[in-house]
Amino acid sequence: MPIVDIVVPVYRGAEATRRCLESVLAAGVRTAYEVVVVNDASPDPDVARYVRDLAQRRRVTLIEQATHQGFAAAINRAAGLHRDRDVVVLHSDAEVANDWLDRMSAHAASRDVGAVVPMTNAYGTATYPLPDASNAIPPDHTAASLDTLFARANPGESAGLPALEGPCLYVRRECLATVGAFDGGPLGSDYAVLTDFSLRAASAGFRLLLAGDVFVAHVGHVSFGSEADALRERAVFALDRLYPGYATRRAEILEHEPGRPYGRRVDLLRLAEGTKPVIVFVSHRWGGGIRRHMDDLAALIGERATVLYLEPAVDDTVKLYWPRTAESFAAYFRLPHDLSRLAETLRTLRVARLHFHHVHGMPRAVLDLPAAAGVPYDCTLHDYYAICPQYHLVTEDGHYCGEPDASGCAACLARRPAQWGLDIGAWRAAFARLLRGADRLIAPSDDVAQRMARYVPDVAIDVWPHPESAPPPPPRVVRVVLLGNLTPEKGLHVAAACAEDARERRLPITFRVLGSTTEPVAQWPDAPLTIHGQYQDSELPNLLAAEKADVLWFPAQVPETYSYTLSVALASGIPIVASALGALPERLAQHPRSATVAWNAPAAEWNAALLAVAATTERAPATETRIVLAQRALAS
Repeated sequence: MPIVDIVVPVYRGAEATRRCLESVLAAGVRTAYEVVVVNDASPDPDVARYVRDLAQRRRVTLIEQATHQGFAAAINRAAGLHRDRDVVVLHSDAEVANDWLDRMSAHAASRDVGAVVPMTNAYGTATYPLPDASNAIPPDHTAASLDTLFARANPGESAGLPALEGPCLYVRRECLATVGAFDGGPLGSDYAVLTDFSLRAASAGFRLLLAGDVFVAHVGHVSFGSEADALRERAVFALDRLYPGYATRRAEILEHEPGRPYGRRVDLLRLAEGTKPVIVFVSHRWGGGIRRHMDDLAALIGERATVLYLEPAVDDTVKLYWPRTAESFAAYFRLPHDLSRLAETLRTLRVARLHFHHVHGMPRAVLDLPAAAGVPYDCTLHDYYAICPQYHLVTEDGHYCGEPDASGCAACLARRPAQWGLDIGAWRAAFARLLRGADRLIAPSDDVAQRMARYVPDVAIDVWPHPESAPPPPPRVVRVVLLGNLTPEKGLHVAAACAEDARERRLPITFRVLGSTTEPVAQWPDAPLTIHGQYQDSELPNLLAAEKADVLWFPAQVPETYSYTLSVALASGIPIVASALGALPERLAQHPRSATVAWNAPAAEWNAALLAVAATTERAPATETRIVLAQRALAS
């Protein structure tokens, strides 16, 4: 059996390097191989010690570079050791498992194949679970368990590709001899040298393959460090320049997602063979309270069950999908045409229960799904869809309809036909059958249960209020209020600059002008600033009390001589920040809940003062006494 050289250039990342090489040496492969490690003058002494120890124990062949020469040079030097062997280039932050090399070699057995890449989780041609993404390994799996699933789900399966990228590249020796060395020079770095090689191989007539039955885990660019994103951008630009058709080829890969069929089969295995029962929630595709309730339930039972959603897609098509973050499983079925196939899919996934939350937009055949799949089900009555095709017992003008008799409902449906074209009798009969067949019929309130019982009296309805977690405490946002008409002299431009600074730095602060402005300024939602508009002087104390300000602000840009609005501010008891200019600091000298700032201070300094004053003082209550004092201040 021919020997394959597994080439692993190492530079940074001792932990990742150890995990990579240990996975290679522990894998149960039949293919004869030799591990060739190239220490590219690693600056990490732990990396150097580890690979030297492996070499001393004859676990690997070690090449030591006297100076750092880069990824491409390391591959070329290793590939030159044995010019009759195929080469697997493996990134030092990759992890292999099982008989991975046997499967890779099998895909490369044909003479017209030049190179092969596996499925991976991050930075590859075909990633899983999400395509074209940097995925973490799903929490209930390892690199080895995922590789096992890919081998089982897609035995011998591969797809032809126009270009390759990934943490592992199997290269046939004939291809390497024809195409030549790996070369990062035209790219400006060693980033994407494997992609560049694959494009040259395709130009030379070799086929490029994605191995659908091999999964190699990847941490992602450990050796490139923080420069990875910039190098990637530069490499893509260079590839576009070097290969005029590369952008089109990459777009083709992104559009067709060649790894998706292989990933979907693995999804099915993961769901079918998981340790948790699978429950399918049936609903519309809107958001709102129903979706929130479903999401809350899914999170609540997440440790004990896996939840899938079934919702309408387009026309008579429904979508079955996994709503968990970082999963992309989705399958589509036309109903009633694909009802038996959907039912079979649910049986394959070992679905334990259906839960109907709503049917808006669903084909009528969805009501037949429990019987077709042979699974029990529950129904939650989020509204009155089972008795009212308008769902909310609502008239055309948005009022409660009063629940008229059948003739009244028929008149309503004549103006607003129900989905599925049913009359009120057929509609209620269809849903009565659904409700009577449910294991549990759930209402969130007694009113819903009692109202529904008038129409379907022979069913038991459990009243379960929706489970809700305690909402997080609202964030503390400092409310800064400016009094009076705001001009440049009064600090209009300063206020605009502070609002912009707060927006850019996401400071917990908002600005409110109780008055008008002489020039337009950015307002909410473009900036955390709003303007009340003109008011009568006598209205100011009551307006101020309603604002519940944390800080009153006087950013005057000229020396004030007195300021009546400052009198109102002082009487309110609310903390004050003002310019250290003119009469303002003089009048604030005896006011303990105040601070002054240089009139020409930058926006960041003003905002720091406003936040500091708000943080060190309690908001004073807007009592009637303070309002009276403020009114007296205006009158004096």
